[in-house]
Amino acid sequence: MDMKQIKENRMKMILGFSIPSIIAMLLETVITITDGFFTGNYVGQEALAAVNLGLPILYFFLGAGLCVGVGGSVISGRLLGAKERSKSSEVFSQTITTAIFVCVIISIAAWMFFSPILRVLKADGDLSVYFTEYYKIMLFAYPLMVLGTIFGMFIRTDGKPQICMAVSVAGCILNGIFDYYFVAVRNMGVQGSAIGSLLVQALTVLAQLFYFLSRNAGIRFKRFSFDKSVNREIFLNGSSEFIGEMASAISMFVFNYVLMKYVGSEGVAAFTILGFAVYGFSMVCIGFGQGIVPLISICWGAKETDTAIDIRKDTNKILFPLGAVIAFVFIFAGKDYAAMFGCSEEVADMVASGFRIYAITFLVMGYDVINSMYFTSCGDAKSSAILSSLRGIVPTPNTI
Repeated sequence: MDMKQIKENRMKMILGFSIPSIIAMLLETVITITDGFFTGNYVGQEALAAVNLGLPILYFFLGAGLCVGVGGSVISGRLLGAKERSKSSEVFSQTITTAIFVCVIISIAAWMFFSPILRVLKADGDLSVYFTEYYKIMLFAYPLMVLGTIFGMFIRTDGKPQICMAVSVAGCILNGIFDYYFVAVRNMGVQGSAIGSLLVQALTVLAQLFYFLSRNAGIRFKRFSFDKSVNREIFLNGSSEFIGEMASAISMFVFNYVLMKYVGSEGVAAFTILGFAVYGFSMVCIGFGQGIVPLISICWGAKETDTAIDIRKDTNKILFPLGAVIAFVFIFAGKDYAAMFGCSEEVADMVASGFRIYAITFLVMGYDVINSMYFTSCGDAKSSAILSSLRGIVPTPNTI
């Protein structure tokens, strides 16, 4: 991949990198919805609510993963644009090492805060049991998920987005099989769903490792001397993604607290089902964002800033009409969609009402995500951080 290809075939390059990324992100959504389908239909809506109560834990992992992964891959992309391939591989190796260390720290901290989280949310009885059963396994799955996400970013930076898509397709199929076997056949409840997720994440990381160890990889594992300045730039570049996810985690925690206090587990279940759909569209936006990040970072490394700006504009023009279509569909089909999860009529009505309230933000979600990732790719961490924090703190579906 070189600047001539990007400049002469800008839209083709945007779609060529974004579509495999979007498919990969949508398949992650399918995995989440599949988990919800089997949990709601074979365990119950209280189990679905219990899983949602712990989503702030997931956001902490996602925030750390995006911070380290986006920050490192942007630096690596700029180095590739400047024809410094060896240094790019050193940054990759340091990024992975840093991510492993961060994930271990978060897992230990999350384990220690299980009981306080449940007490604050006033979750007891079955909710407490489901929560503990699920997240004590997911604390092993989430670090693998973070590594898989970061590996995917660097594979795209290396110019091979199709490989990420192929791995995601395989993971999605395996997740459906594991959910059916562990939850529906073996009747293992939320533990079965978590075990299936753990196995899928482990196999995904293993498949991606094979790529970086193969001769086809341009970016590969390389001996490196730990460079504090590189880590400082990684965290600075990725800080906006971390801030956005932390704001989302705080918003999610507040939403769950209010729903548990005034509506109960039915409200949390409705919020969860609504969140699956919003999460799906946000994955489309993030897919476009991750698709253009390597293109923009390479443009900046090659001093082609006008091309980088044009890539951002073209991507925004795609996402606005797409958001309008998604909003229209869920306004009129929200209740039918909710019925898929085996919920009560009351919960389905809540979901339908929620879509009517949230619909307008489908129109601006893509603009927020793309511009935040654009500034990250350019190394403008301050502007990106402001956009990301507002996206999480102001109550929008991005916080689901």
